[in-house]
Amino acid sequence: MKIGIIGPNKLFGGSLEERKKFLEKIAKIIAKSNHEIVLTPDKGSLLEYFGRKYLEYGGKKIWLIIPTDEKDCNEYLNTELGEIVSCSNWDIQPSEFNRQSDVFVCMGYAWGGMREIACAQYFNKKKVFILKEFISEELPRELNFLVDYISLNDLKNHLK
Repeated sequence: MKIGIIGPNKLFGGSLEERKKFLEKIAKIIAKSNHEIVLTPDKGSLLEYFGRKYLEYGGKKIWLIIPTDEKDCNEYLNTELGEIVSCSNWDIQPSEFNRQSDVFVCMGYAWGGMREIACAQYFNKKKVFILKEFISEELPRELNFLVDYISLNDLKNHLK
């Protein structure tokens, strides 16, 4: 199974050290589940940190959804963490991210992540697990189909 990791690349509130500890816990759980992950990580970002920790804990494989036709993608995206799957440009990134993932784990909201969640709800419908510890509130009720809000401690049970 390939798990699409959705979340912000930058911290918008709270403690960076606390966030990194949570990311380490999630990376360890997913690595130990023996599942592959799908990412689009900025260089020096929280998603890049997560990917490195996943590999450090023995993670199986990382698939990188990279808009390779964008001239400056190598300047700001980490393209070395795993195997590149080209999505040509940013317009196509959410749908390719969806195609490459079997299920999603959301570690916080961001505009790019909201596009990825939207694709999971419409086109190739897949479950999205949103971790409660990373959000300020749930999405509006009208947008909650195929979405489960779970705690970090329950994640392992949902990835079997």
